[in-house]
Parts: sequence; C-alpha cells; structure tokens
Amino acid sequence: MGNSTESEIECEEQLESDGEENLATECKEPETENGEAPTTEGEEQPESESDEAPTIEDKEQPGTENGEAPTTEGEKEPETENGEAPTTEEEEQRESGDEENLENACERQLEYETEENLVIEGEEQLETDDEENLAIDCEEEPEIEENLEVDCEEEFYIEGEELVAEEEEQLESNIEEELVTEGEEQEELVTEGEEQEELASEEKSTSKCLRRVASPRVGYSGIPIKNVGEIGNIDFSKLDDSPNELDGFTQMSTNVGLELPTRESYQGRSYYMYFGDIANWRSRNSLKDMRSFLQYDDDWGRSLPSMNTKLSDFAYESDAHIMVQNFTVATALSEDYNPNSLHGVVTYYYPGGRPHHAGRIHQNGNGLVITYGEQENGRAQKQSNVMPILKLYKNEKTHELVAYAASLDTHTNPRFVEGYLKIKMSLTNERKGRVKVSMKYLNLTTRYPYTNIGYSAHMDIGGRHTDSRMYSLGDNKGLYFNETNMKDGQDYYLYFFYNGYANHPAAMRATNNPQQRPFDCCGAGLEDLFFYDLNAPSIPDPGKDEMYPYTGHPAWALRWEPQVQEPDTVREFNLEITVSNRPDVPVEVKLDNDGEYTDEGYRITGMWNNQEEEADYVELYYKVDDGEPQKFAHKENPSVNTDESWGYTIPVDEVKKGLDHEISVYAVTVFLADDEKLQSNIETIKIRPELTIEERVFGVDGKVPTEVAPGETLKYEILVDSGYIPDDRGTYGQFTISQKYDPHLESPTDLKVIDENGKEIGTATYDVNEIVATLDTNPEVLRSTKVKFTFNAKVKEDAAEEDFVVSQATATGKYSTGDEVNQTSNEVKTKISGVLKFVSAPGVIGFGEKLKISSRTKMYQLIQFDESLSVKDSRALSRNPSWRMTAKLVKPLTGKKNKDSTLDGLYYRYGGNVSTLTEDASALVYKKKTTGKEEINISNAWTPEGDGLYLEVPAGTAKADAYDGTVQWILQNVPVNE
Repeated sequence: MGNSTESEIECEEQLESDGEENLATECKEPETENGEAPTTEGEEQPESESDEAPTIEDKEQPGTENGEAPTTEGEKEPETENGEAPTTEEEEQRESGDEENLENACERQLEYETEENLVIEGEEQLETDDEENLAIDCEEEPEIEENLEVDCEEEFYIEGEELVAEEEEQLESNIEEELVTEGEEQEELVTEGEEQEELASEEKSTSKCLRRVASPRVGYSGIPIKNVGEIGNIDFSKLDDSPNELDGFTQMSTNVGLELPTRESYQGRSYYMYFGDIANWRSRNSLKDMRSFLQYDDDWGRSLPSMNTKLSDFAYESDAHIMVQNFTVATALSEDYNPNSLHGVVTYYYPGGRPHHAGRIHQNGNGLVITYGEQENGRAQKQSNVMPILKLYKNEKTHELVAYAASLDTHTNPRFVEGYLKIKMSLTNERKGRVKVSMKYLNLTTRYPYTNIGYSAHMDIGGRHTDSRMYSLGDNKGLYFNETNMKDGQDYYLYFFYNGYANHPAAMRATNNPQQRPFDCCGAGLEDLFFYDLNAPSIPDPGKDEMYPYTGHPAWALRWEPQVQEPDTVREFNLEITVSNRPDVPVEVKLDNDGEYTDEGYRITGMWNNQEEEADYVELYYKVDDGEPQKFAHKENPSVNTDESWGYTIPVDEVKKGLDHEISVYAVTVFLADDEKLQSNIETIKIRPELTIEERVFGVDGKVPTEVAPGETLKYEILVDSGYIPDDRGTYGQFTISQKYDPHLESPTDLKVIDENGKEIGTATYDVNEIVATLDTNPEVLRSTKVKFTFNAKVKEDAAEEDFVVSQATATGKYSTGDEVNQTSNEVKTKISGVLKFVSAPGVIGFGEKLKISSRTKMYQLIQFDESLSVKDSRALSRNPSWRMTAKLVKPLTGKKNKDSTLDGLYYRYGGNVSTLTEDASALVYKKKTTGKEEINISNAWTPEGDGLYLEVPAGTAKADAYDGTVQWILQNVPVNE
C-alpha cells in the first residue's frame, strides 16, 4: 500500500451556517476520542498473502466473557462495532512527522473550482495504489468515508434517491475479502467503485475539496457524522423545555441508576431509573462496584463519552455505546435475600436484562425504535439503528434522570445522524413508584414525511422469562405483570400504562415469538409481527385482570400515532411505568340495596373498609343522577382492615319521590405526603317508584263477600299504580295485567280497561285458563296513569261447597325507559258455601181500607202484599240442613191520628196452628227440612182458608182511624224439631 510511515491528514472545508460564503479550506490532522490521530489500514496491519488486510481476530488478545478484548481505565476498547482498530500513542507519534508536507498538499486543492472534476478526481483516488496520492487527498483510510461524503454531498442532497438506490445495489455486491478491519470504509470504496472504473485516471488525481451546498441542520438522510464535531458542542436545546431545564442537575461521567425514594411499604427493596443493560443475575451489593460491568458484561458503571470526543470517532466504538432505547426501572431485592448472592436484581428485558449484549446491537423485540414512512397507514420504510447516549444528567432532589442521544444510521457509508433524542425519566408518584418517561425526538432527515415510535419488550422478569404472565388493566388502560414470591419473599408488580396522559401510546400488540422489531413488516408470520403498518390496530383487550394468551415467549409492543414531522422539529412521546411489591388497594365500599324514603329524603346505608396503612383520611361521596359528587363523610386516621358502617339521608329535593334516580357511592383514600387520591370501587343503586297492584272483589250488593253461593255473581277490580308522578314522561310501553282464571267461574262479562277518569286505555281478552288486559301502545299510555281493570264473573251452579274462588293478578311489561316490571297483586279468596237466605220479603202488607167498625168481634183477611216471602237454601244436602221462619211485631198497629189508639189481634196461621204476633212473642211462619236447592215461596200459601196473616179486632176496641205497624220476618237455621 505504499509508504506506511507517511502520515495522512484530513481536508475539511468549513461552511458558514447560511451557506453563502465558503471559508478557506482547512487541512488538519484528524483526531480520535482521546485526541490521537487515527492510522491507515496500512499502518495498522501488514498485507496478507492474498493482498487482504488481516482482521482483528488474527491478533492475540485476551478475551472477556463474550469474546471481546478487555479494556482498562484510560484505554479505548480494542475493537469497535465495525471492526476498526483503535489508534495507540506510538502510532500517533509515527504519523505526526510529515504533517507539514501534507498541509501544503491540501492547500493546493483550493486552486480547483470545477465541481465535476473534483468529483471525478475524488473517485479516481480511491483506486490508486499510490499511498502518496491518497495522502494528498487528505484522507487516511479510517477517514475515507468522510472525504467521500464531502465529494458527494451536493449530489447526495440533490439527487438523493438515485444515489441511495445505487448505494444499496452496490452494498449488496460488496466483496467479502475487502471487508476487513476497515469495515464500513471498505464498503464505501466498493460503493464508489463503478464510477471509478469509468473515470479511472491516476494522472487526474490532483487533490480537491468539494463545496457543500446543503443546510448543515438537516439532510436527505440526516447530518453526516463528520460534520458534528465534539459531543460537548452538540446543540440539544431544541429538545429542552426551557434554557434552565437542567438547573440543579449533575452531569454523570459513569452510567449508574438513579435510586428512587421508597416508603416502608416497599420493605427494604431499592428501585432505580436506569438506561442500558443491567444483568438480572447481579447481586444487590454488586451495584456498589463501579467496575462490576466487566464481570457482568452490562452497562452499570460503564464510562460515558467525554465531551471533547468527536461524534465521528465515538460512533465507531460500539463497545462503548450505552443505548438509550432500553430504559428501565430496576429492582434490587431486599436484604432478606443475601445481598451478595446472585439474582439479587430484577429487570424485565430478555436476555437476562441485557438486550444489547449480543454484539452491542439492538436485540430484536426490545426497546425504543424510531420509524419513518411515506404514508400514515403505510409500511415502515426505515427504522432507527443504534442510539448511543452522549450525555447523562441526574437530579437527586427531584428524582429525574435525563439522557441525550443520537440516532445513528450505521447501515450507510458515510454514517449519518438521523436525529437527536432526549429521554427524561421522572418520578411522578413516590408512594406508587410511578415513573414518567418523556421521549423527545428532533428529526434531521428530509427523506420521509411521517415519523412514529415503537417500544417493545421481550419479557424476562427476574430470569423467569417464559413464566412471565401478562394481564390487562381493562379498557385499554394498560398491562401489568404479577410475579409472586421473588427471591426475597415479596411479590413483584410491573405496570405499563398507555392511557390517561398526554402523548400516550395509541395501540398495543403482543406475540409469542418476538423475532422482529416493532415495525418490521416481513420476515415472520403475521401472528409474530407487531405493527406491520405505521398505524396498525391493537389486539383485543381481554378485560380487567384477564391474562393475555401469550405464554411461550411473552412479548409486547406499543406504538404511538404516526404524524408528519418536518425536518428540524421535535415530537414528544410519553409512557408511564410503575414497579412495586404490591398493587394499590383502595377502600372497599358497600352500598345496601334497601334504601327508603323518609320525610327528610332518601336514606342510604352501607359499609367501608380501608386497606392502606399510609392513608391519612378517607372521604365518602355520593352522586345522584348526573349531579356533582357530594362529600358526606370524612374519617381521619382510618382503621385498617376494619368494617365500618355508614349512613346518610340524601335531601328530598335531590331525590324527588315518584321519579327515577340513580345513586352512586364511592370512597377516596387520601395520602397527604404525595398529594395522591386513590378512588375505591363505585357502588350504584337505582331508585324506581314501586309499582303496586291491588285486586278487589264485590258482591252484587257492592259489599265485600265472605262467602259466595253457586250461581251468584262476583264483581272484580284490579288497580295498578306505577308510582310515577306526572313530572315523569315515560310510558308503560308493552304492559299487561293478567291472572289465572278460576275454574269455578263462568266466562267473564263486562271486561273494561280504564283510567281513573273512566277512559278506556286498553283491551281485555279471555280464554279458558287466563284473562289478560293489554294497555294501548298507539298512543302509549303515560306511566303516571292509574289503571283499572274490571270484569264480572258468576259462580258456576255446580261449584263445590267449601271450595274457594281464588284470584291474583300480575302486572308485567317494559317501560319506555327500558326498565322491566313484574309485580303480583294480593290474593283474593271467596269461599263457596250454600247459604240459607231470603230471596225476597214483602215490604208492604194490607188488610183493606175504609173498614166498617163492627159491634162484634171482626176478622179481616190479608188482601195486599208487594213482594213474595221467599227463601232459598243452597246448603249441601249432606249436611241435612233445615230452617224455620218466624214473625214478630216490632211496632204495634197504631192510629195515625190518635197515637194512643192501638189495635191488638194480629195473628199468623200455619198448618192449622194460630199464633199471636206481639212485641214480646214470635209466631211460627214456616219450617222446612231442605231436600233441594229450589226457592221456597211461603206467601204462595197465604189464603183465607190457609196459612197467612189475618187481623181479628175485638168488639168495642176499634176506633175510627188509619192504623199501621211493622212486622219482622226472622229466618233461622235450626233443626226442624226445634
């Protein structure tokens, strides 16, 4: 490769930020992170027999656990991600000798102004075997990518798509033997190879530097890494909320977690906000050792980049990268578990808390990814590659950890910065251990209009991996993991909330085979992909506390909403996480379902039970309908695990009787220290006016009968009152009143369905077994209407004595409000019993008018009566019924003119026996042993020669006057021999 002792330098052309004026080209010796000059491939390695440069593996180096060469403090790690060999102090001295001659060569580049020739000449230099010409080109081989980027920058920005297509095609055809220690620099040489073949001419390889024409802030693929400069000078201000945001923060030089404050309820555990890998087989005490990352091959204690390191140097040192995309809340188990024993730290990334362990690159299925696309609902066209932390700050008072990182595209040569990130982890709730993760992304590319982010985790909680079980918080609020009985005997709860705050995730998906990154759209079956589109939908939420069916290799991913993000603008994405040894336990509230109206209002009662020892007080609230919650109880220093009764009367003006109401009761546990309120379950009761239905029965005389005889008629009334007042505008809807029809009754008659004003509001039907009244539905009847259903029914003649006629109605239906009703009336029972009774009795009887007073005793026969004297005995003949009738003078015959004038001598003749009717003695009128149920007409036998009443007036006792009196007929149930 030419003279290996001749040092090569880099030629850079500085630009004004406005792009208007080009400054003189400055040629300087390139610096590495520690200020040493990088060497060429020729300087580091002798050529092999096959003209290939030997790889790092050809050298003897001590190995670490993963095969990487170990480093010591102050040393660079021996191998970077792309295989470049670091520069040593001895090499720096060898390269510094010819700096003056090379600077003169660089100055000659300013004589050439033609851009086309410069491009051709730059490309030709790549094929020359003359090491001196390469040196004149101001690039040693580790920096060739920077010089080529300069030569092609204008073409890259203006004709980017063509160049990228060419680059991708040629990268696929790279010759393996050229990809040695110089890694990605060799890829670029191949990429430029085709143009070199067309334009090859060693004579035209005069050194030139190409002017840049694109903005230094953004580019088609971002900012070239070589243009960034030192890490300490990178401007992250666009990512900050204010210029003073980091006041009170301390910049960290070593990566360790920020311990979160805990309370007694956490029982000796320690919790850390943390970036990067942390092995879950660490001991608790290993976190005190800042060199322990060498033993566990993770990032705890690993050094962060120095501020005077160029990003172009640091970008290739992949073993020094601490990736920002894997933020976590790590848990150190309590000292109940030996603090020196392994597996004393719990994390949740697979494998073993070290997702970047495999070659220090992104592990599929873990961490944050930035993605780009052409359309909101299209496939991801590109996903971010590596995102090393450049700066890390902590604030131990406010419990905040802030990382600044670059999103580097390491798949291109030259490499680009696609954007910058700021991730702030902050404790938002000390008692609950809730951490907010604010992710801000500054986009520096112009290639794709849409950006989005995804966050995924291949779960491995404390090494349990496939036994980690994923549960839903319900209503797409989030997911959680509940691992019981960790090595310190306590449980472990991990929550990811993706709702209820600004800039929250928009969708969640999960898989049993996490082989892909969040937005990969191919390379696996559809069931194993996360988000195949930028806005792919969520999987179904199984419901609160239900387990997701992913028990093989449980993994999940979140995505946010894709949006158009202009270059040089910032988007924010948030996520909230909680890790604790137990979930929050709110107060348990019970509300009795038997409240009642009083004169003051509606009385509710129940119980509550506080579960939190740290609660300062508990408050109880009620809410009526859509009103505002009202506090009705306050309890300081509540007891724990104790049932306490409560009661309250809601004022009557809030719960007007006769209307629908919904009453809810809940409790709030208040923690003053962190201004946190924990709401209990909500208990709800619905108050509905009680529908009443009453059935009544009457005889034909309008009185309530205790017994009914066969052949007699009963009159029924069924009254329905819904309990609603006219302020209610609901209707009865589909509503019926029905009852089983008693078989002792004949078919009903006079069926009517009316309101309280007698207006018909429905129809009634009857079949052998049932009688039904149906309310009208067109128009529907307001349910504040009182309903009356009436009908008549005659007891069958053959109805058995001692049976009962039984009636009981039921009201059923569905109100217009959707509430269903089903209410049964009282039961009405009427005994069927044969009765001895008057069918009729004369109201008026007379012996004639204008009778002549005789000087002798005179007999006057009954000549007038208005009704027959009839009796019916329907009693069962098996009981041998009998009866008799007597008559008694209640009021003697008295003169109308002369009240002192009376007539004696009223007699009743029955069967040849004559009895006098007086006020003191009764006369036998009739007696009968019943042999049938026919009507007995006693008055049919009243004749002058037969039975009946007659008047006999003794001589000299009568005076001229009109006389009247009152006779009482008495029907008695007595044996005939009495």
